[in-house]
Amino acid sequence: MKSCSSWRISLALLSLLCTTTVTTELQACTTAVISGKVTVDGRPMLWKNRDTSDAKHNEVAVIEGGKLKAVAVVNAGERKTVWMGVNEAGFCIENSVSKDLAVKGGASGPGNGTIMRMALQTCESVEDFQKLLEKTNQSGRSTVANYGVIDAKGGAGLFETGPKTFKFFDANDPKVAPNGYIVRSNFSTTGQKLGANPKPDQLTGIYSGDRFLCACRTMESCRSDELISLQEVVRNCARDMSDDKGTPYPGSVNGVAGSLPEIISTKNTISRTTTVSAAVFHGVKPGEDPKLTTMWAMLGDPKFSIAVPNFPIGSVADDLSDEKGGEIGEIAISLRDWNMTSDKESIFSAAMPGIWQDLWPVEDLLMERTLAEKERWASKGVTLKEMKNLQEKAAEAAMRAMEKELIDAKEAALALPTPAAPQF
Repeated sequence: MKSCSSWRISLALLSLLCTTTVTTELQACTTAVISGKVTVDGRPMLWKNRDTSDAKHNEVAVIEGGKLKAVAVVNAGERKTVWMGVNEAGFCIENSVSKDLAVKGGASGPGNGTIMRMALQTCESVEDFQKLLEKTNQSGRSTVANYGVIDAKGGAGLFETGPKTFKFFDANDPKVAPNGYIVRSNFSTTGQKLGANPKPDQLTGIYSGDRFLCACRTMESCRSDELISLQEVVRNCARDMSDDKGTPYPGSVNGVAGSLPEIISTKNTISRTTTVSAAVFHGVKPGEDPKLTTMWAMLGDPKFSIAVPNFPIGSVADDLSDEKGGEIGEIAISLRDWNMTSDKESIFSAAMPGIWQDLWPVEDLLMERTLAEKERWASKGVTLKEMKNLQEKAAEAAMRAMEKELIDAKEAALALPTPAAPQF
């Protein structure tokens, strides 16, 4: 990251020390389920940006105690609920909150994060998850969520799930998903009594409707020769910054060439000041080893972080796992907070191009090497030792890159001119 010269950016680097207000946005998750029919390599994908105001520190953790081993993004130090994850059978799950699925009088039973933990521990397929929902329809849930799922058999879809009911949307069905993917934000089509693919004029006044449309446009921008690649989803979806009309800001990852605005409001962006983590799950083709399913985890705000591969093999790299928050994510939190406005709703942008210039080539290299190994392993086989070594080395490289950004930010702050001494 290049040194910041303007005082506004220098002030932003120190703003962590003086901000006192808190954000009012509680939930703003954005997700997509992508069929293998429209991906470059024929493998399904699943994406989620996690937004919350009460769980700033996240980590990647091993989830034990069930039939299946899993790794998942969780609130730091907490294993009873998970917020996105993959198990050794290649089943992946994530969610976005959808309060329009609530029922009068409330509900009891497992909630959004508990159901996902149960699913990772017991489900091998999309069909298994449907059976879990059918069972808990009877016993009761306190869920209000859109659950995105993929599996090692090519299954890919989304369940809009209330306390006693659910509706399935199949990403492999062209009638349901004509573009091969299903996008959701924080409303459900069943709760709003809409069709599977609502039109813009149907979303007026619906919370997160604008973000849903922005995510749909971003997914379309990821197409190359009508196909979608992992690299495009990680870079372009998780880091999107668009205005209230869904137009990416100039100079941003999806924007036209130009300079970023000095201050970017994140009230309407996909990557927000409330984004605490993100993940893109890259599945396998039917017949491939399910353990090759990869969770590319971005701890902290993804526009200040780096994607790191995780396999469901019962271990997690040290740089991603800590009861107080994975270290890579904690650095991303610091970088974001130092560049955040005092109301915590906008970002000072001047440091961001330098951060991207440093981090994204490292991420590109990690993805290139991991995808190459995944292809080789899919055809020739692999040992758990090899997979563990790759994910640990990848995390180490990501951590070095993040540490450099932290040092550069501190040096920029220390280089600020010392204020003149007061005159008495």
